[in-house]
Amino acid sequence: MQSSIRSVGLLAVTVALLAGLSSRPARAADGDLDSTFGSAGQVMTDLANSTDIANAVALQADGKIVLVGTTYKNNDYSEEDFAVVRYNANGTLDTTFGVNGKVTTDFPGLAAVASSVVVQPDGKILVAGGAFPLFTFLGDIKLVRYNPNGSLDTGFGSGGIVTTSFAGQGSYAFSVALQPDGKIVMGGTAFVNFSSDDSSNTDFAIARYNPNGTLDATFGTGGKVATDFDGFNDDAFAVLVQPDGKIVAVGSAKHPTNYYDFALARYLPNGTIDTTFGSGGKVRTDFGTRGYDQARAAVLQPDGKIVAAGFAISQNGGAWNFAVARYGTNGALDTAFSSDGRTQISFGSCCQQANRVLLQPDGKLVVVGYPNTESTDSDFVLARLNPNGSLDSTFGIGGKVRTSFGDLNGGANGAALQPDGKIVAVGFQATNTLQSAEFALARYVGSSGGGGVVLTSAVSRKTHGAAGAFDIALPLSGAPGVESRSTGGRHTLVFTFSGDVVSGSAAVTGGSGTFSEARALPARP
Repeated sequence: MQSSIRSVGLLAVTVALLAGLSSRPARAADGDLDSTFGSAGQVMTDLANSTDIANAVALQADGKIVLVGTTYKNNDYSEEDFAVVRYNANGTLDTTFGVNGKVTTDFPGLAAVASSVVVQPDGKILVAGGAFPLFTFLGDIKLVRYNPNGSLDTGFGSGGIVTTSFAGQGSYAFSVALQPDGKIVMGGTAFVNFSSDDSSNTDFAIARYNPNGTLDATFGTGGKVATDFDGFNDDAFAVLVQPDGKIVAVGSAKHPTNYYDFALARYLPNGTIDTTFGSGGKVRTDFGTRGYDQARAAVLQPDGKIVAAGFAISQNGGAWNFAVARYGTNGALDTAFSSDGRTQISFGSCCQQANRVLLQPDGKLVVVGYPNTESTDSDFVLARLNPNGSLDSTFGIGGKVRTSFGDLNGGANGAALQPDGKIVAVGFQATNTLQSAEFALARYVGSSGGGGVVLTSAVSRKTHGAAGAFDIALPLSGAPGVESRSTGGRHTLVFTFSGDVVSGSAAVTGGSGTFSEARALPARP
């Protein structure tokens, strides 16, 4: 593990790993449910004797967990409302948010579904989705911003709500992201001429907003861009903001020959297509059978590579698997990933759909979704891939995890990665009660990319005879600033970690603290 502590002129220095005196059980394996969360790692929540489905999750800086989705009663979809629920880090409802941790937002006369959420640096919660008169393709995009306590932020849009329409029948937001300057980027679908016919036409819909919710006139045409691939159905399910300000939209595009493919488009910061990406700014990927391939999620790597995840259905429908592809910065498939840039994952069920992909600091990928069978095997399923695309055998069983919340169907629609490496997956679980489905979330043990522990503090400790020891706190990052000139072992650098660590051959080398495996020590509680 790299500690980020730098030392100058180091002589006779010992590294001490602080450990508690009490014993603790062996550390759970990656992929195990986190027993410190909810009930044995799982939580279910009913909003109001209703059908409740969580579609996305975001993490706050204080460790609290925000879920968004939809809620309705009596199987009346026309009465769907945005639903937002906040949990404490241990899985209990946060009663300081809304009413007992829950908030619903009604759009009178319309059904409404929330699909995406981000937490702003100021703690405000931004939710994206749509509201519509029963049919999604006839509705409008809705952005809603909440204050940290769950009340609507009246300084955003009209009373906390922003409505956006694209040309055509309607539009819907599937994804939302924040730029470093506070501007908001939305990705979704513009229903140009949607129908059940082969001629149905939808486009990628991208919009950018100022922090107050007004459309950003410096982007596209009046803040909006619609992108067509081949004149058929094109849907953007994820949107990413690159460090250089370029925007990547990821989803699917229908082609008269290949049927549906993974589809990506990249835009310059002003909304024009980036012609250095793919072919004329667009990329499409078939998974080899000219079947139904759809990217539902995406993540950007630090090296600029793009990972997209979703599903691939073979032409005859015989296979329906998780599908993952990785692209280079120019849009070409990355052949260092599973030899041809593409891989599929099966859990032995039908209708397996990945809805979220997460990137660990060590480059491993966690793919989350469920088999949409509406049967007992419709469970939360997760897979972890090594950076080269192979299954990570240190995660679950052979790289895969399946979690059931009961005998009825459930599934994971969203996920987030905590700073400590734990994985939070969210979705729904059907019940036999009046509440036909409830919000469901599970938390899993995961690796932070450095042995599963995080360096939380470091001090420079000097001992001066009868005066005793003196500690000077050291920064965990930044420029060098520690000088050690002690002799006789009277100067110690002390590192404190967040969890169990492995120590035995510890040293400070090259300006960084490191340790190598020998024996496990319990960390200080």
